[in-house]
Amino acid sequence: MNEQELINQMIQEDDAYTYVEYMRKENLKSSEAAKAAFEHAIFRPSVIYKYATNDIRDAIINELNKEELDETVNVNNLLMALAQIGDDVVFEAFSKWEKQPPKWREKLYVGPAEYAMEGGWCIENGKKKMLTYNRCYSLHKTDNPAEADIVKGGVSKQKCPYCESSYSNLLVLDGKDERLSDFGIKGKIKIKYCDSCVPYEPFTFSKYEVNGEGEVIHRTDGEDYYVEDEDLNELTYFKLSKEPVSDIYCNEFERSAIGGSPAFINDAAYADCPICNKKMKHFAQLSDEDSGAGGTIYVQICIDCETAAVHYQQT
Repeated sequence: MNEQELINQMIQEDDAYTYVEYMRKENLKSSEAAKAAFEHAIFRPSVIYKYATNDIRDAIINELNKEELDETVNVNNLLMALAQIGDDVVFEAFSKWEKQPPKWREKLYVGPAEYAMEGGWCIENGKKKMLTYNRCYSLHKTDNPAEADIVKGGVSKQKCPYCESSYSNLLVLDGKDERLSDFGIKGKIKIKYCDSCVPYEPFTFSKYEVNGEGEVIHRTDGEDYYVEDEDLNELTYFKLSKEPVSDIYCNEFERSAIGGSPAFINDAAYADCPICNKKMKHFAQLSDEDSGAGGTIYVQICIDCETAAVHYQQT
């Protein structure tokens, strides 16, 4: 089917998921689907609004600026759509609603600033900060790795205080690869975590050392399931795509990538760097199949402090 046929299907089925998969596959940045979705009150998945035009953005903001909203208006859906658009006008609107909460704020568990993270940005010290990289490269397992291919696996000398397993390398990659030039990594790094405990805590933080080993620096919880070094030393090689893919390439359960936007299974979750306390940026996503963890793993990074955070979500 072509784009218009998929838009028609979206309207008929009241469901934008098929169209969003088309966007991901074709690296499409069309505003036509967002317009059709808004006209027919289709809001899921919210990423359908990522490339919406200014008139759609303004219509949503005007709706939320009304003193009295129609009871049928779903504020959550409107804020999620705006978060995906995420331009300077949306930033100003979210900032205003944080300082001067509208009546609809009483119905929400969190304020607009929390919704911003669903679109891959945040309000930090009164300014807009992007939490994602525009460039994205897909990751695929390979049995015939080249020297520069990314590696998952291999143990470190550190032991987990909860399960006594060795910490292992979730990702080993070389920032000097031209494809990774936008990320600011100056050499080869190893991002460490506990393979056994990853589902049991919000974030595992590690300090990576360029062209060195690094170490896990902060943990909050774990499990007592021990994993043998022999199993942890089994290496998984990933081949990085030669060309960039869509910045929304990943969906919640499938596909792995470096960069782009994360597809969170649950609510968006971005760590605060344990050194500078600033929000960390999304760096990589490993799908259920690729992570081997029974869920999806998200890796975040603070380039300034050379720290990484590993986060896990499942249904």
